[in-house]
Amino acid sequence: MTRPRLPTAWPLAAALVTLAAAAGQDRQPPPDPKTEPEVITKPRRTLEDIEKAYQGMQAVKYEPPQGRWAHLPRTAKILKGGGEWRVVMLGDSIMNDISRSGWDLLLVKYYPNVTVRVTTVVRGSTGCWWYKEPGRVQKYVLDFKPDLVMIGGISERGDVDSIRDVVKQIRAGSPADVLLMTGPFGRLDPGDEGQWKRVVEPPPGDYRRRLPELAKELNCEFLDLQMAWGNYVRTSGKPVTAYRRDPLHANLQGEQIVGRILAAYFAPKLDERPIPK
Repeated sequence: MTRPRLPTAWPLAAALVTLAAAAGQDRQPPPDPKTEPEVITKPRRTLEDIEKAYQGMQAVKYEPPQGRWAHLPRTAKILKGGGEWRVVMLGDSIMNDISRSGWDLLLVKYYPNVTVRVTTVVRGSTGCWWYKEPGRVQKYVLDFKPDLVMIGGISERGDVDSIRDVVKQIRAGSPADVLLMTGPFGRLDPGDEGQWKRVVEPPPGDYRRRLPELAKELNCEFLDLQMAWGNYVRTSGKPVTAYRRDPLHANLQGEQIVGRILAAYFAPKLDERPIPK
């Protein structure tokens, strides 16, 4: 007797990957439980490196929201008055790519009296569901005495409750500003209209809806880095693969997209910007 052939699960699996990619939360193999985060305190790129990588690229045009300083009072005070600005970037390998872009080097022309100290704390395929556990926020965030903590990447698993937990731990031990960010890169293809529609119009309950809601609830600043990055890719005339080194991560040019977006985000208002020489 011939057994009936069961329908393949591949179309469903492919659909789930597409949905996760559009939400900016790719499912990746979990890291070894014994693996500790990598703590990076020195720049991986020079200004010359990033300018060379950016050469020949379509210019990144990003206008940050006007009200962004409302929830970044400590950052705004330092950038305006000068001094040392300590930033902790917390997340996964995508956050590592964002950090490696050299975005902080681009701010020198706007804030010559500010010394930017970036500490990047990253663990592959890891989000706040791991960092929230006892002692980790203290060790990997508070001990660096940050003025700003950036939380992002594509490994949060849609778990905004864990992000809330981490933010509350930060607030309990530090006056630092907190910036929550959606994740660029990953498996999302901004040129795929089906995937892009979910970015622009996320359904109820989607992570892309819940993250800005959480930021509002906790008085954190929010940056939709996924949207800004995707808009660049869509208008660049090139496929997303032109900006990736593998299916998830950015290449040199991909790093520069997010680096220039972040630099624009922290730049002064247009009427306050000095003219770069």
